[in-house]
Amino acid sequence: MNKTLNITLKPLLLTLFFSVLIQFIAQGQTKNYPRSQFESPIRRQLNLSGNFAELRTNHFHSGIDLRIGGVEGESVYSPYQGSVSRIKIQAWGGGKNLYIEHTNGYTTVYMHLKNYSPKIEEYIRKYQYENQTYEFDIEVSKDKLRIEKGELIAYAGSSGSSGGPHLHFEIRDTKSQNIINPQHFGIEVIDSIPPFIESLLISPEGVFSRVEGMPKKQIYEIIGDNQLRPKDKKTIKPNDTVQVTNQISLGLQAYDRSLGSTLKNGVYSYRLLVDDEIFWEFQIDEFSFDKSRYINACIDYELFRNKNQKYLITKKLPNNQFPNFKAINSTGIIKLEPNTVKKVEYILQDYKKNTTNFTFYLQASVSNPNTKTNYEKASTETFYWHKDNTIVDNQFKVTVPKNALYEIADINYQRTIDLITQYPILKIESSSALHSNMIIEIPIPNSIKPEHKTKIVVVEQKNRSKNSIGGEVNQNSIIASARFFGTYSIALDTISPTVVPRNFKSNVRLKPKQNTLTLRIKDELSGIAKYKGYINDKWVLMEYDGKTATLTYNIDNKELNQPTNNLRIELQDEVGNATVQSFTIIK
Repeated sequence: MNKTLNITLKPLLLTLFFSVLIQFIAQGQTKNYPRSQFESPIRRQLNLSGNFAELRTNHFHSGIDLRIGGVEGESVYSPYQGSVSRIKIQAWGGGKNLYIEHTNGYTTVYMHLKNYSPKIEEYIRKYQYENQTYEFDIEVSKDKLRIEKGELIAYAGSSGSSGGPHLHFEIRDTKSQNIINPQHFGIEVIDSIPPFIESLLISPEGVFSRVEGMPKKQIYEIIGDNQLRPKDKKTIKPNDTVQVTNQISLGLQAYDRSLGSTLKNGVYSYRLLVDDEIFWEFQIDEFSFDKSRYINACIDYELFRNKNQKYLITKKLPNNQFPNFKAINSTGIIKLEPNTVKKVEYILQDYKKNTTNFTFYLQASVSNPNTKTNYEKASTETFYWHKDNTIVDNQFKVTVPKNALYEIADINYQRTIDLITQYPILKIESSSALHSNMIIEIPIPNSIKPEHKTKIVVVEQKNRSKNSIGGEVNQNSIIASARFFGTYSIALDTISPTVVPRNFKSNVRLKPKQNTLTLRIKDELSGIAKYKGYINDKWVLMEYDGKTATLTYNIDNKELNQPTNNLRIELQDEVGNATVQSFTIIK
């Protein structure tokens, strides 16, 4: 009898062991990163204005943003010894960037810098003058610029596409170039505030599914037990019950707070339990750049595009290949039998394990076969994620390649004519996201003169604005690569860029102790492609900040060396329209 019992228990114990093991692995164990080697890159109490891997537009945030008191110029130090491996300066994006490859197998990256330490600045200035360019992206030979641990390397700022002074800081695995959460390396951030859940999304999945009798997705603002329910919006309190039918998926809009700040940062760890068993989780400790755009498969993209709301969803789209999105049942859809109740619990944590829980219940009603949802089909085409998709319509052509979508997508395709310009318009719209670009081809009307064909660009139309996406003319059509579904047309750019002084006037003496000359440059359509500055016919360094459309010359008396000097600005836009304008600078 005992022997038989022992034999029977063995497979049960093995099953239990592997079940526990799988759940342990599913909870996202992190690697053993070195926690004592790196120092902080700034010498102040660390507070974040942006968390690692938080949800950004079309990407996960690849580092942490360190607050520097709202003022540019904070000293930045190397956390470990190594060598400068790459320097990148751009008008947009990260602005002034610096990469240091360390001797321990990791690379640190610094963005939005104001400027660099003297020895790095000297190296950069030499390259810029030799190549007559402000913007560049170069690799630096090993040991050319050796850096010691704790050495001053730069000053934090707000260059590039930054919204304010801060230091964007990354740690990457040098070999794989994967980005890793810097807090795994002992970069200590003070944080005692748990995440905040703002609202819950419940989406019916299937034609017989309902949420409180409604066939469309419902949003609930989460309120406390003691709060009054406003009459103008749906709300949900802890332990509330929501009536649903058939099957649903969930989404959550949540934030993390940092000490002394009202900024809404990203949440580190999400877990969803259904009837006390893990159902879905999302936690990013490390990721690769080529996976970052999968963010659009992890959020309700329709709500993001239409309302700029980022709901992290449980539903796993067929072509969501992001490895940190873990739906335990493979679909992320909760199926409910009639007259049953399921307990649902969200558990959110920040990196310091400050925790927020929210529990509610789903009560399933009986599905009525007579209440099937008959959606009004506005789409004219269906595109598939697992194969190439092409529309050819006279001289119009749209190509969406295999794996450019996350799911089967309904497409609203239409071609029409602009009533004012008589130029063709291509509408290719969908509530789905593109993972990789689509190729569109639009015919060039005969009304455009042959000599103006080089001045044509494809534009995306949003409300009353037109944004150029460029394009290449191919005989009687123009071909462009588009990142989003939308409405596209063509436009003619024959207007040259403009340049206007901001802190000086031509033929007027400079102010005492004036140390910069700034000018605003602007192009109406295709965008600034080239810019150069000359003082007394010699090239000088002009720093270009894209977000403020400003050229800045830091006055060097060796260059601005005459009582009266000539400043010449040369500009060219993306289709070749050029501007040359001179100003008289009196010292």
